[in-house]
Amino acid sequence: MKKLLLAATMVAMLSACADKAKMQANLDIVPKPNVMELAEQCNQFNINTKTVIVSDNEESKFNAEYLQSYLKNIINGDFVVLKAAEKDFICLEICEDIEGDEEYVLQVDNKHISIKARTQAGLFYGIQTLLQMLPAEVFDKCNSLKIDELSIPAMNVCDAPRFRYRGMHLDVSRTFFDAEYMYKFIDALSHYKINNLHWHLADDQGWRVEIKKYPLLTEIGAWRGAEERLKPAYGSGNERNGGFYTQEEIKSIVKYAADRNINIIPEIDLPGHSKAFAVCYPEIICDIHNDYYSVQHEINNVWCIGREENYAILEDIIKEMAELFPSKIFHIGGDEVNMDCWMECPRCQLLMKEKGMTDVIELQNYFVRRLEAILAKYGKTMAGWDEIIDDGELLPESVVYAWASLDRGMKSVKGGHPTVMLIGEYLYFDMKQSADERGLKWAGITPLEKTYSFDPVGTFELNEEETKLVLGPQGGAWAECFQVKDYVDYQVFPKLLALSEIGWTNRELRCWDDFQNRLFNAQYARMYAMDLKFRIAPAEVSYEDGKIVAIKDNDILTIRYTDDKTAPTLESPIYNEPITTETPENYRFATFFKDRSSIARGPQNIELHHYMKPETKVESNLPFRGDINLLVDYDLETYVFTDRDVRAGDYVKFTFDEPVECHSIGMCTGYYTLAVYGILNGYIEYSYDGENYIQGERFAYDMFDGYKAYCYPEKPVKSVRIVADGICEHELTAIQDLRIE
Repeated sequence: MKKLLLAATMVAMLSACADKAKMQANLDIVPKPNVMELAEQCNQFNINTKTVIVSDNEESKFNAEYLQSYLKNIINGDFVVLKAAEKDFICLEICEDIEGDEEYVLQVDNKHISIKARTQAGLFYGIQTLLQMLPAEVFDKCNSLKIDELSIPAMNVCDAPRFRYRGMHLDVSRTFFDAEYMYKFIDALSHYKINNLHWHLADDQGWRVEIKKYPLLTEIGAWRGAEERLKPAYGSGNERNGGFYTQEEIKSIVKYAADRNINIIPEIDLPGHSKAFAVCYPEIICDIHNDYYSVQHEINNVWCIGREENYAILEDIIKEMAELFPSKIFHIGGDEVNMDCWMECPRCQLLMKEKGMTDVIELQNYFVRRLEAILAKYGKTMAGWDEIIDDGELLPESVVYAWASLDRGMKSVKGGHPTVMLIGEYLYFDMKQSADERGLKWAGITPLEKTYSFDPVGTFELNEEETKLVLGPQGGAWAECFQVKDYVDYQVFPKLLALSEIGWTNRELRCWDDFQNRLFNAQYARMYAMDLKFRIAPAEVSYEDGKIVAIKDNDILTIRYTDDKTAPTLESPIYNEPITTETPENYRFATFFKDRSSIARGPQNIELHHYMKPETKVESNLPFRGDINLLVDYDLETYVFTDRDVRAGDYVKFTFDEPVECHSIGMCTGYYTLAVYGILNGYIEYSYDGENYIQGERFAYDMFDGYKAYCYPEKPVKSVRIVADGICEHELTAIQDLRIE
């Protein structure tokens, strides 16, 4: 299990055999098998219309039919399943001699392909390795181009995962993804040997699981909009937005995942992040008069710890969910709780006095311990974010999900807890992947190479027992900046492939250059066939000595460009050589793989916009957090939050010391490059004399800039205003600087 033998002589041998089949196997597999030895002689197995599948174990029926369904995508054969055959067969065999639950042995000679494993999970992973050897179209269920035959070289693969837990997290609260997308997402996880899906089902912005005893959770708590209890947020817009999974849908999704050896771990985030619950049943929060904002600028989103009735409500919910999710692990969140409300709450303070507590953080531990007991009653092990290890003991079996830092993860391990590593600066897939792409950046900019460099054990010295407590890695996909399904794909893929290799392949076999080659040689085509809208890395673009130079990562990619600041399309000219120009700021370049495109970018070493910076005064009827004058420093990286929600009639007024002659004035609201916390309903207006105003554009949603509005004055402008005329997103709003050109 310590080596991978793909010698150059073997590659030459495969080329010599190429005339024996219509297509050859591709061995650029992710995750990289831990041992793959090719035969020394010119020997291969041909998959064609004569090939059958052999399986004499009734429990292997799903795996046999699964393999059959994929083979039919590329070859016009029946691939019937038989109990025995003499040649031209692919055999699925349960073998007690194989040790690990997920280990498999794949052997190929000129008579057959054999996949052996001790469990159905092992057989499934052997099938995934075999499928990746086939043309990418094997993953395309709508593929109409069939081949007659393809060859697999004689080989021996002995493979097992480095970590028993390989997880992916998906937040469906901030942005709801329907059941159809979940099936597609699960398929993709299974192809890359991910075995846990951590399903974030409830947060401030939406409750997504049907609970029979508390119907308001989905009647009210699953929806956002201008007329809903939950305000619009994260680009959801004026119209009713949201959704939920019925219990029947959840059962179907859970079974679909289980068939593919993926365990679905449910999460409802507690005791904070609970606004979607609180708008349905407001009695669960503390009865106080002050508004305390969470990290995400939400109020009234924390459960009252001293209200005994709350634990009965939570047990009702856990009881129903325990029947829907067979997973041993049940995640209760426990992160980012603003505990200030507990300091004012009479019930919480009385509980502290009764229990001899001296700090409100002890209430958090009390709550967590209560949930541990409830979950144990229903056969579940509690899991939570790494805040649950603070200021109090946990049951030894409780699982900690370390996100804040690797040091926090090691604190959990040293404390004796099973720990999943999804450290934000490496494995939070909602982070920006380069400086000019969308995404959060509190954990830093996280390109693919940085993700691939992560090791769940790090450089820490761990003994044998501590090493066993590091369950494995997990990627995190928080959906604040996703808004649409395609953007999940963009942020998650191909990073999920890096995660796959982190979790499966032995550390000494991992190599960034080799991984990147396998991406370009095969995995881009495979992800494309899976209909994933994966990220294409944008070109590196610079302007020097009067010429624009654009560099792509690989020859399978094509760079196209425009000279009018618009994003390139498939009809745009192809970039082949440096472009000589005196107006480099007008050019935009995008990298294409087939019809998939990267973001468009101009030269990165020059100013692309010649924004004017006139002396300006700013005033507003709104209260602001921070200095309002940051709005006139003309720095796009600075913005100011309002200190309350924006309502109809609110305004922000900019007055120039001298009238400004310009082509356009733009106003953007929300986080720059994140498109949240913006003005949903409102417009820009401008004045030539500072008194009489002309209405410009209404604010419109842009996935990069947020909600933005422009005006195009015909003569010098003295003043411009943002005017709100309806409900806006969130409890607070971010205002950006003017963009004057």
